Amino acid sequence: MKTQNNTRTLIISPDQKYWDLSKPLLFCGEWCINKNNEELLKEKNYKILNDKVFQKNFNLSQISFCDQVYENLLKEISIVLNKFHGINWSFKAWRIVIGPWLNRYIAIINNRLNLLTSSHKDYEISFKDIDFKDNSLISFDIRDFTDKAVNHEWNEKLLRRLNTIYLSNNFNKGYLNDIKFEKFNKTIDNKHSIFKDFIKCKLNSFWNFFPLTRFNDFFFHKIYIGSFFTSFKLFVGLKNFPVKYFISEKRFKANFEIEIRKKLSINYDVNSFNEKVIRFLLVETLPTIYLEGFKDVLKSIKKMNLPTSPRKIFTSNCSQDSIFKFWLAEAVNKGSKLIHGQHGAAYGMIIEHSNLKHELSICDKYISWGWNSKNKNGDRILKGVALPIIKEKIKKRKLNDQILIIPTVIDYYLFKNELRRVDKVNEDLLIVNELMNNLDKKLLKNLAFKPHPIETRKKKEFSYYNHFQKNYPDVKLINHKVSLNKLMNNCKLSIFLYLATPFLENLALNKPSLMIYHYGFEETLNKEAFNQFETLVEAGIIFKNPKEAAKFLNTKDKDELEKWWNCRETQEARKKFVSLYVTKQDNSLETLVKCLSIA
Repeated sequence: MKTQNNTRTLIISPDQKYWDLSKPLLFCGEWCINKNNEELLKEKNYKILNDKVFQKNFNLSQISFCDQVYENLLKEISIVLNKFHGINWSFKAWRIVIGPWLNRYIAIINNRLNLLTSSHKDYEISFKDIDFKDNSLISFDIRDFTDKAVNHEWNEKLLRRLNTIYLSNNFNKGYLNDIKFEKFNKTIDNKHSIFKDFIKCKLNSFWNFFPLTRFNDFFFHKIYIGSFFTSFKLFVGLKNFPVKYFISEKRFKANFEIEIRKKLSINYDVNSFNEKVIRFLLVETLPTIYLEGFKDVLKSIKKMNLPTSPRKIFTSNCSQDSIFKFWLAEAVNKGSKLIHGQHGAAYGMIIEHSNLKHELSICDKYISWGWNSKNKNGDRILKGVALPIIKEKIKKRKLNDQILIIPTVIDYYLFKNELRRVDKVNEDLLIVNELMNNLDKKLLKNLAFKPHPIETRKKKEFSYYNHFQKNYPDVKLINHKVSLNKLMNNCKLSIFLYLATPFLENLALNKPSLMIYHYGFEETLNKEAFNQFETLVEAGIIFKNPKEAAKFLNTKDKDELEKWWNCRETQEARKKFVSLYVTKQDNSLETLVKCLSIA
């Protein structure tokens, strides 16, 4: 209940430049306070918002709400964009193109609105005055949008925008006239790259008219099965002529045009306030690649000289805003069948997996790494094998004394429609510190740390690399560009601080590995996966507590680690888990051929 003179400055970021320490403060969550800024808060009047917004049951209800808004809004946007661009794409084609972004966008706006409205229940809310260089929320594609959605400044801007709407209840697009918009710098290709693209396009054209390729059933792109030789054998197994099409990874940075945006007609007449705001802000936040830059993408597709509509298209990655994704939508619109392969960890394991839901909704058949599902569209799943390790052999390796630590990245903000305790990211860092501080000092000389490659895009917010450099100088730091597979092949043990794809691959290839739960991970698991993970916990492959993991490592030298890994209990638990979630067979390629043949 609000009380008189109970005004607080709302803060969503741990960056103190957004804090007004002269006034009472209200932090959106625990992530705002860390060792770098907690000294500033001594004897200050501050509170932390109730964490109801992040609790499991509430989050599950919000995931369901966002899914419903997504389906309704996607249908409406498909009609609007067809009319705007003068085309007649199917609902499925637009789902392929705009679905991944729209799903994230809805979850992000809904989450930040929930934080804001929860704040207003008990307090009068204000914000520190900040003169942003630009105060727009625009982006040019899904990657640009996602990078901004986990950025402190963008979230501070978003919260201020939402608060203005909340207080004024004004849903007039005229506000766009007062916004300072970011200008995107278009990439200018040099003569060498232009010439290379020209040659590639001509080669694509050659393949289109080459007699033997014209009878191919399949078009492959980003299937992640290893070497060209493995792909060659896949073509032969399917009785298709081996061919490689070249597709540019160019990004399209069209600038925002107000007059075009004002022409977009989105219905705001809905009962839910959250949905109304989601629909209203779409006019501004829709990435320019779907509107201002759309025709440029279609022109680039035409120049690429790709097949018009192959019978079947097999891919394991079509979420990013690439030429391939737009070409895929056109091909599906003309009747091509889409077969989608699993890409990464957690599939079939967690309760809500936004990527899986999207991939199942756009494909005709889905090839998993060995699991099945009774959920929506589960009848499309074919139990396959782990694609990235098809060509790998399980073999005895010559090991060094190194122990490799592999973290995820720290994200302060929810950016997917999934269960995630982003309010507890400080706990994730505490897990790392507890592991390191409880390890025997003699182990430190054998420790190596390799940051996640995505961290190079997110260093501005938090860097594990910098954290280790500052706090654990005895640990060897490895550049993100160094091959993780080469490191794991030679180290005596890999320690994963999250459910990583390489962790699953290591289990399948019998490479000694540990995993330590990050905060809240256990509550995201579905019932069957929970039971299987418990088996790995009992075998000592997974630890729920970093201190217990450190205790385990302190008692194991190189020979004892090898003995533990090869013992019957460890191997039985590993093999059972692998058979369910990351299948590896001697004839894995033949299994993939069979799956594709019946798809």
